[in-house]
Amino acid sequence: MPEASSGPVRSGGRPRDDSRDGAIRRATLQLLAELGYDGVTMDRVATRARAGKATIYRRWPSKVALIMDAISTVADDTLPIADTGSFREDMLSYLSSFTTYVVDDRGKILAELVSEMSRNEELRSALRDGLLAQRKSVIEAIVTRGVARGEVSASVDHHLLSELGSAILLQRLLLFGEAVSEEFIVSIVDGLIVPFATGIPTSSTPAAQPSRTPEKREPIDA
Repeated sequence: MPEASSGPVRSGGRPRDDSRDGAIRRATLQLLAELGYDGVTMDRVATRARAGKATIYRRWPSKVALIMDAISTVADDTLPIADTGSFREDMLSYLSSFTTYVVDDRGKILAELVSEMSRNEELRSALRDGLLAQRKSVIEAIVTRGVARGEVSASVDHHLLSELGSAILLQRLLLFGEAVSEEFIVSIVDGLIVPFATGIPTSSTPAAQPSRTPEKREPIDA
C-alpha cells in the first residue's frame, strides 16, 4: 500500500497521497489518445486510474485543469532547456526533443487539443498560458543566452524566432503526416533559424559547421 505523503493534511483530515497523481495523469493521457478530448470524463479517468472521483476533484477543479497539468508534466520531462554553449547546438537539441515529443501519442493529443481550441475558450486560454508558454520559455532561455554570447542579434524578434522551427515541424508532422529526419532539423536551423537570429543571409553563413554532424538515423515517423 503506497505510503501517504508527509505534506499538509487536506480538508477532511486525510493527508494527500501524491503517489496517485502520476496514475491519474497517465490515465488522462491514455484516454486523450484513445478517445479524444470529448471522450475524457472524470468518471473515465477515475475508473482507469483506480482512483475516487472526489480525489481527482480535490487535485484538479476541472477537466481542462487536469488535462493541461498532465500534458505540461510530460513536457517538463521531454523538453529540457539545453545549454551546450552554442545557440545553434541548443536549437538543434530543442527541436530534436520537440520532434520526439510530437511523434508519439502526445502528438495525437496535441492535434486533438488544437482542434478543440476554436470551440473552447477555457482550453484555448489554458493552452496559451500553460503548454505554449512553457515551450516559448524554453526558446526564450536559448535566445537570451545566444544574445549574451554575441551569437544572436540583440534586436531579433524573439516571438517570431520562437515560432520558426516548431511551426514547420508541427506542419510537417501533424498536417502532412510526413517523417522528420535529423538532416531536416539541421536544414531548418542552418537555413532559417541561425540566419534570422544573426541577421546574416544564408549565403553569408558557413555552408557547414563542424560543431555538429547530422546523425545517421532513420526518419522519425509521424
